[in-house]
Amino acid sequence: MTDRIEARLVYDTKTQPLSAGVRTAGQRARRFLYAAEEAEVVIQVAPDRQADCCKLSGQVLDEGMPIEGAAVSLHGPTSSVRRETDEEGEFIMGGVPHGAYNLEVNTPARQFSIAPLDIE
Repeated sequence: MTDRIEARLVYDTKTQPLSAGVRTAGQRARRFLYAAEEAEVVIQVAPDRQADCCKLSGQVLDEGMPIEGAAVSLHGPTSSVRRETDEEGEFIMGGVPHGAYNLEVNTPARQFSIAPLDIE
C-alpha cells in the first residue's frame, strides 16, 4: 500500500456561478470533485431533513472506474462515520452536522484524504 496522499480540489459549485438566466427554487446541493493521482471522488452535500444537518453522498473512481468496497471515513468535531462503497462506487452518509471534516478514502490501490471538507 502506498502512503496516504492529500487529494486536490478540482471543482466546487460554490465557486462556479449559475449560468445567466438560471433560477433555483430552493437551496441547491453543493458538489465537489477531488483528485488524487488516478483516483477521483465526487461529493454532493445536500440539505437533510434534520435542521443544521446535511446529507453527504459520493462516488469513488479509480482510473475512471467505480471502486466497490472502498472504505470512506468522515471524521468531524464530534463524531466519525464509516461507509463502504457499493458496486457503483457510491456511498451515502445522512444526518451530518455542519462543520469542518476530514474525509479519508482507502481503496486497494491507494489511500487519500480530503481536509478540510466544509459541510454547510
